[in-house]
Amino acid sequence: MFRHIPVIGQLNVISMASSSVIQIGDSNMLQARTRAILVQREQPFYLGIEGQFEGYSKFRDTEITIPTRQTSIRMHVTNVNPFISVDFIGLENLEYTGLFHVGPIDYVFNNSRVLQIRQFISEDPFEETPSERSLIP
Repeated sequence: MFRHIPVIGQLNVISMASSSVIQIGDSNMLQARTRAILVQREQPFYLGIEGQFEGYSKFRDTEITIPTRQTSIRMHVTNVNPFISVDFIGLENLEYTGLFHVGPIDYVFNNSRVLQIRQFISEDPFEETPSERSLIP
């Protein structure tokens, strides 16, 4: 079978995060998996137990769940114009397990788990604490 042929004039990517993929061309299967713990605090300290993935239930799955096909479909495709032609593609941000693909692909499986821990001293992180107020003349 004659597949599509991608032709891209210009690709501009500003930022890519962990496990992101840019694929141009034919692919049979793409499988991407990411695990991340992000910690943000007003006071700069780190607790060693926070970096253990096993301590959080969202990280306990070990396999990507692959859906099964329910029915088989027979089809005949004729590509009159086999080219996928794009002049310009601009990507600002491709995040965790993000996938940008131009061209034919059979299967794609993505699985991303990101835990964000944010701890602030006060209820409102933008509220001044009493000690900060005393520093203002």
